[in-house]
Amino acid sequence: MSPGKKRKIDKDNDSPAKKVKVERQDNDENKNPNLKMKQGKKEQGKNSDKKKMIKFDESVKVREFKTEKKKIKAKDGAVVKKGKGKDKKSKVELLNKKETREKQKKMKEVRRKFKQEDAFDIGVKAKKVWEEVRREDCPEEKKEKLVKELHSLVKGNIKKIIFAHDTVRVIECLMALGSAEIRDELFEELKGDIVEMSKSKYAHFFVQKILRYGSKEQKNLVLKELEGKIAKLMKNKTASNVVETIYNDVANGAQRNSMLQEFLDHEFMHFKEPEMRNVPDILAKYPNRKKDCVQNLHRNVEVLIRKGIFNHSLAHTVIYNYLLVADVKLRTGIIEQLREALVHMAHSREGAYGALQCVWHGTAKDRKAIIKNFKTFMLKTAQEEYGHMVLLGIFDSVDDTKIVGKAVIGELLENIEDLFQNKFGVRVLKYLFSGRDPTYVNKDMVAILEKGDGNEHSKKERSVRHKELLTVAAPPVLSYISQKIPDILYDAPATITLTCIINSSPPCAELDNLFDKLAKLVTRPFAKGDDSPNLVENSGSSMMIRKILAKDKSREENSEKCFSSYILKHLDEEGVESWIRCNRGCFLLVNMWDTSLPEIQNSIRAKLKPYGQLLKKQDSQGGKVLREKIAS
Repeated sequence: MSPGKKRKIDKDNDSPAKKVKVERQDNDENKNPNLKMKQGKKEQGKNSDKKKMIKFDESVKVREFKTEKKKIKAKDGAVVKKGKGKDKKSKVELLNKKETREKQKKMKEVRRKFKQEDAFDIGVKAKKVWEEVRREDCPEEKKEKLVKELHSLVKGNIKKIIFAHDTVRVIECLMALGSAEIRDELFEELKGDIVEMSKSKYAHFFVQKILRYGSKEQKNLVLKELEGKIAKLMKNKTASNVVETIYNDVANGAQRNSMLQEFLDHEFMHFKEPEMRNVPDILAKYPNRKKDCVQNLHRNVEVLIRKGIFNHSLAHTVIYNYLLVADVKLRTGIIEQLREALVHMAHSREGAYGALQCVWHGTAKDRKAIIKNFKTFMLKTAQEEYGHMVLLGIFDSVDDTKIVGKAVIGELLENIEDLFQNKFGVRVLKYLFSGRDPTYVNKDMVAILEKGDGNEHSKKERSVRHKELLTVAAPPVLSYISQKIPDILYDAPATITLTCIINSSPPCAELDNLFDKLAKLVTRPFAKGDDSPNLVENSGSSMMIRKILAKDKSREENSEKCFSSYILKHLDEEGVESWIRCNRGCFLLVNMWDTSLPEIQNSIRAKLKPYGQLLKKQDSQGGKVLREKIAS
């Protein structure tokens, strides 16, 4: 083609008229979408014509798709089966609940057999033997043979069956009833899986059986296997039971200290100080590691609280030690999380000490929540060896005496007889009435409770708080004593408690009634050496009366009614003669004389005047002292 013709063709393609025509066509397509559809149909028609032109090759085989049978389970437990053809009606096989359950069990057994292969058959055979061994009426000789047979069945395959809920009991039985050789072989086969079994829902029971029936060496090997993993295992609810068994039943003092130290920084997991008993002592020795230790301890405590592991004494020890070293802000946060769980901790020593820390350093809101969560558990707590100290801490620290009187004292006095019959319940009563009087309260207990004095949230004076609590507690307790006398007065230990309660009670109508009733019983005439008991000659009741009389001097100073006046009111001529003839009776008169109250002394002199000759004849020590007192 010549260059001239080429130029002419390009010009025709680029002509303005042609451009306008193309633009109009595009606009029409945008405005009218049906136009596009018509064009599309035309194109499809062309394509279909092309397909029609293709000839069908009969040699090509068509693949046939077989319809799969489908099972559809109906709502009522029926099983529906669909067949191949459309004309055939679907067959329905109805199964009731029992049949469905049996079918599921068979399928489960098939799956289990397929999964465990040999272990399934071993487990079935072992369980049959175990059923005979565990019977109480199985003879000892037969039992020994069966135990050996059982061990030979499972030997070498124990790892396969120990993690199942049923076959683990077979291995537990072997550990409990087997000979020392069988136990050793079992331990040798499984000693490498102690940690894994401790975490298992079922296998951890076998580890506990080792800790119960195993030799000392085996127990120590279990502890060594878990060493360095104590803090991690305590966060596992299943493994924590194993750790708790070790802590309480296997570990000695040094090993317990080492277990506690694993909750500190990572160095203590490998390098321990067995002689250090608590965290404050450790931090005093390693002050440069204090920050890391407290942080790790805080993290571990938070996890223990979040997972609800409150029933283990090791957890109580960790929490208590943390509360001793924590900063004020962090401690406040932990107390807020613990206040509803202290009822689960108060039964152990460290748990009770931790609860005391929460009572002492908790806010008014925290203390109220703690008391609320002890509701219905007051009597149980008062009867526990360490739990009763938590109640004593509440008496010392909580300023809201109304809630203490209603929620704590009110619930305790509903079961007052149970308190009198329990030695720890008696301690609660003595502390409630006498406070920290060393006559009735142990010095060691006072030393523990003094640590809470001067805390930041108690504003009332202790004496004021004590008086307010006594006004609530005294009337019902004195009424109970009035109902129980004179029988309770012949029990020597009970008379000590009664002396504490009577001498510490504030003046009230119930105290006056008790004084009057007690005076009538004391002044009742009796014959020396009589078989029937009397309060004057009985050692316990006589000592109680003497101590009550000794308090009359302070009662007079406080303008209160004296017990001596009640006695002299009811002491008639026969009663005076009975007292003079008895050594202890003479000493009771001496005790009333020693009150130094003029009215009492004049009344005694007047009552003894007719019996001067009889008093001179008395050779008892009490008679001699009484003659000297009256003569002076």
